[in-house]
Amino acid sequence: MNKKKIFKLAKGFRGRAKNCIRIARERVEKALQYSYRDRRNKKRDMRSLWIERINAGARQHGVNYGNFMCGLMKENIQLNRKVLSELAMHEPYSFKALVDVSRNANPKIKIVEPKKVGLASVL
Repeated sequence: MNKKKIFKLAKGFRGRAKNCIRIARERVEKALQYSYRDRRNKKRDMRSLWIERINAGARQHGVNYGNFMCGLMKENIQLNRKVLSELAMHEPYSFKALVDVSRNANPKIKIVEPKKVGLASVL
Protein backbone atom coordinates (compact mmCIF):
# COMPACT_ATOMS: atom_id res chain seq x y z
CA MET A 1 0.00 0.00 0.00
CA ASN A 2 1.19 3.47 -0.68
CA LYS A 3 1.55 6.22 1.88
CA LYS A 4 -1.54 8.13 0.84
CA LYS A 5 -3.79 5.07 1.17
CA ILE A 6 -2.39 4.17 4.58
CA PHE A 7 -2.97 7.66 5.96
CA LYS A 8 -6.49 7.60 4.56
CA LEU A 9 -7.19 4.32 6.39
CA ALA A 10 -5.49 5.63 9.56
CA LYS A 11 -7.75 8.66 9.75
CA GLY A 12 -9.29 8.83 13.20
CA PHE A 13 -6.54 6.89 14.96
CA ARG A 14 -5.00 8.43 18.09
CA GLY A 15 -1.49 9.75 18.59
CA ARG A 16 1.29 9.02 16.14
CA ALA A 17 -0.72 6.16 14.60
CA LYS A 18 -2.43 8.70 12.36
CA ASN A 19 0.56 10.71 11.14
CA CYS A 20 3.74 8.61 11.42
CA ILE A 21 3.96 6.24 8.46
CA ARG A 22 5.70 3.33 10.21
CA ILE A 23 3.29 3.25 13.15
CA ALA A 24 0.30 4.00 10.91
CA ARG A 25 1.18 1.06 8.67
CA GLU A 26 1.28 -1.33 11.66
CA ARG A 27 -1.96 0.00 13.13
CA VAL A 28 -3.79 -0.10 9.79
CA GLU A 29 -2.64 -3.66 9.17
CA LYS A 30 -3.82 -4.72 12.63
CA ALA A 31 -7.13 -2.89 12.17
CA LEU A 32 -7.75 -4.72 8.90
CA GLN A 33 -7.03 -8.05 10.63
CA TYR A 34 -9.50 -7.19 13.39
CA SER A 35 -12.18 -6.16 10.92
CA TYR A 36 -11.76 -9.40 8.93
CA ARG A 37 -12.03 -11.50 12.11
CA ASP A 38 -14.93 -9.57 13.57
CA ARG A 39 -17.07 -9.79 10.45
CA ARG A 40 -17.24 -13.51 11.16
CA ASN A 41 -17.65 -13.11 14.92
CA LYS A 42 -20.58 -10.72 14.36
CA LYS A 43 -22.56 -13.49 12.68
CA ARG A 44 -21.83 -15.84 15.59
CA ASP A 45 -22.85 -13.24 18.18
CA MET A 46 -26.09 -12.39 16.40
CA ARG A 47 -27.09 -16.05 16.15
CA SER A 48 -26.59 -16.55 19.91
CA LEU A 49 -28.61 -13.40 20.60
CA TRP A 50 -31.47 -14.70 18.44
CA ILE A 51 -31.40 -18.03 20.29
CA GLU A 52 -31.57 -16.25 23.66
CA ARG A 53 -34.58 -14.23 22.53
CA ILE A 54 -36.39 -17.29 21.19
CA ASN A 55 -35.69 -19.20 24.41
CA ALA A 56 -37.02 -16.33 26.54
CA GLY A 57 -40.16 -16.06 24.43
CA ALA A 58 -40.78 -19.81 24.43
CA ARG A 59 -40.26 -20.10 28.19
CA GLN A 60 -42.97 -17.50 28.75
CA HIS A 61 -45.35 -20.03 27.22
CA GLY A 62 -43.96 -23.02 29.11
CA VAL A 63 -41.62 -24.59 26.53
CA ASN A 64 -37.85 -24.50 26.38
CA TYR A 65 -35.86 -23.66 23.26
CA GLY A 66 -34.85 -27.21 22.31
CA ASN A 67 -38.36 -28.63 22.53
CA PHE A 68 -39.77 -25.61 20.70
CA MET A 69 -37.36 -26.00 17.77
CA CYS A 70 -37.90 -29.78 17.70
CA GLY A 71 -41.66 -29.27 17.42
CA LEU A 72 -41.21 -26.76 14.60
CA MET A 73 -39.01 -29.21 12.70
CA LYS A 74 -41.57 -31.98 13.11
CA GLU A 75 -44.27 -29.69 11.74
CA ASN A 76 -41.93 -28.69 8.87
CA ILE A 77 -42.12 -24.99 9.77
CA GLN A 78 -39.00 -23.50 8.23
CA LEU A 79 -38.50 -20.11 9.86
CA ASN A 80 -34.96 -19.06 10.60
CA ARG A 81 -33.83 -17.92 14.04
CA LYS A 82 -33.71 -14.26 13.05
CA VAL A 83 -37.39 -14.25 12.07
CA LEU A 84 -38.40 -16.26 15.13
CA SER A 85 -36.63 -13.81 17.45
CA GLU A 86 -38.36 -10.86 15.76
CA LEU A 87 -41.71 -12.62 16.22
CA ALA A 88 -40.93 -13.31 19.87
CA MET A 89 -40.14 -9.65 20.50
CA HIS A 90 -42.65 -7.78 18.34
CA GLU A 91 -45.50 -10.24 17.61
CA PRO A 92 -46.24 -12.15 20.84
CA TYR A 93 -49.59 -13.53 19.64
CA SER A 94 -48.09 -14.93 16.44
CA PHE A 95 -45.23 -16.42 18.46
CA LYS A 96 -47.69 -18.01 20.89
CA ALA A 97 -49.45 -19.64 17.93
CA LEU A 98 -46.10 -21.11 16.84
CA VAL A 99 -45.46 -22.36 20.38
CA ASP A 100 -48.88 -24.05 20.41
CA VAL A 101 -48.20 -25.71 17.05
CA SER A 102 -44.83 -26.87 18.33
CA ARG A 103 -46.33 -28.22 21.55
CA ASN A 104 -49.02 -30.16 19.64
CA ALA A 105 -46.40 -31.70 17.35
CA ASN A 106 -44.47 -33.06 20.31
CA PRO A 107 -46.96 -34.16 23.06
CA LYS A 108 -44.22 -35.49 25.36
CA ILE A 109 -43.00 -31.95 26.08
CA LYS A 110 -42.96 -31.11 29.76
CA ILE A 111 -44.49 -27.75 30.50
CA VAL A 112 -41.94 -25.54 32.20
CA GLU A 113 -43.38 -22.98 34.56
CA PRO A 114 -41.68 -19.60 34.18
CA LYS A 115 -39.80 -18.49 37.28
CA LYS A 116 -41.49 -15.69 39.13
CA VAL A 117 -39.02 -13.19 40.43
CA GLY A 118 -40.33 -10.96 43.14
CA LEU A 119 -39.81 -9.84 46.68
CA ALA A 120 -41.56 -12.87 48.17
CA SER A 121 -39.24 -15.33 46.41
CA VAL A 122 -36.15 -13.48 47.66
CA LEU A 123 -37.30 -13.42 51.27
